[in-house]
Amino acid sequence: MAKSKKTRRAGKNKAARLVRGTGKAQFLYQQVSALLRKDIEEGRLHPGDMLPSMDDIATQFGINKATVMQAIADLASAGLVYTVAARGTFVVDPAESRKKNDPERPLAIGWVSTVTDGGNTGRYHTELMDQARLAIQQGGDHLLVFCSDGIAQNVFCKMVLEAKLDGAIFVGPAQMDPIRKLLSTGLPSVTLDDRAWGRRADSIVVDNEAGGHQAIEHLVSLGHRKLALVTGPQAWKVTRDRQAGALLAAKEAGIAENQVEIIESDFTPRGGYTAVRHMLAVQERPTGVFFFNDEMASGALQALYVLSGLKVPDDISIVGYDDIAWASLTHPPLTTVHIEKELMGRYAVEQLKQAIADRNRVPIVTVVPPRLVVRNSTGPVKS
Repeated sequence: MAKSKKTRRAGKNKAARLVRGTGKAQFLYQQVSALLRKDIEEGRLHPGDMLPSMDDIATQFGINKATVMQAIADLASAGLVYTVAARGTFVVDPAESRKKNDPERPLAIGWVSTVTDGGNTGRYHTELMDQARLAIQQGGDHLLVFCSDGIAQNVFCKMVLEAKLDGAIFVGPAQMDPIRKLLSTGLPSVTLDDRAWGRRADSIVVDNEAGGHQAIEHLVSLGHRKLALVTGPQAWKVTRDRQAGALLAAKEAGIAENQVEIIESDFTPRGGYTAVRHMLAVQERPTGVFFFNDEMASGALQALYVLSGLKVPDDISIVGYDDIAWASLTHPPLTTVHIEKELMGRYAVEQLKQAIADRNRVPIVTVVPPRLVVRNSTGPVKS
């Protein structure tokens, strides 16, 4: 109990010290991380002390839980704290921290992806990989990239295993080969964007149902009733989850599922282009379209410009998903569902390092909440 009281007193009234707005020198999570680091370095938090819960920290600083997770991941990457599943986050003993941060050799961590398109990695996964790479390099370790595109599954699995990795971050459907086979080898692992059901691997997933719900809820709030969904492959769980959330939002607005047009696509710009060509060919086109990623939405914007005189958002509103780097640079800037890619990349590395250090550690699932970012590609439906 004494430790718990000490952590609650640490950093009292710090919310007033956070600098907000476009002129701030640091992101909010960096400011929170710096304040907690100061408590540790100045002895207000001692080795073994438990940090307040994420809810308590969020309330204390007036921020959301995703920002708290980023701050904790930042401290963990610096070797100052560690997290125990179902218990909490604790301050590391400095002596132990030095041992962990000075290994005999750098770790070899694999980025193992099955979601490339003709050898090209999509922008969303590129940004995720960039964040993981930065976290790995900050720890003095090495990232090795493996892409399965165009390689036979047995050859790909053999190639990954022969690399003698210390651990791997898997990107792609975890229940499909070759990821399923590689997870069964016992290699310390983290899966991104899918849960490793029945395997000893941590998982970091986005609440895609919530993201799909937010996208359609936004279109409905603008008066759109003629809706379309341009999805990814139906075999992928991320597709099914986003679709479930979107259809639930439509149902809550009194729009039956059979009234929502569903066009299965492939998460590529050409897929979005083709979907628009299909919409333009039908007699009654939708007024609001939710594309299941920004790359398809960008292809759609190009198709509308090339193939029609329709204007966005005057004639048709478009919502994307992921909020990749250039989503704000399209014409018009894209309304989209923002995913905390920096948080996911850094957290994947931290959880993987914990799994490498403790093979008996109980795997955990981290769910990252999305949020809608409204820009100029959506507007009220014309009466």
